[in-house]
Amino acid sequence: NKFGENTECYLTGRKINLLNDDFHFDHIIPVSKGGLNDLNNLGITCPEANMAKSSLLKEELISLCKEILEHNGFSVLKTD
Repeated sequence: NKFGENTECYLTGRKINLLNDDFHFDHIIPVSKGGLNDLNNLGITCPEANMAKSSLLKEELISLCKEILEHNGFSVLKTD
């Protein structure tokens, strides 16, 4: 019930089909950074996003992605 009928990766926005096994659960606050092993600290992700995030906080992952993109000639602008 936590993830609803129209489940999507909380990091990428990709649609996730809960009927197949092509998704991961992510510790939103990594255990290595004080996060708990409970349902409130779990987000559902596509496997690629979860592996890229590893033990980073979401903000740290975004900062790293921005750095990588800018290093490779892309401009990054945040929109709301």
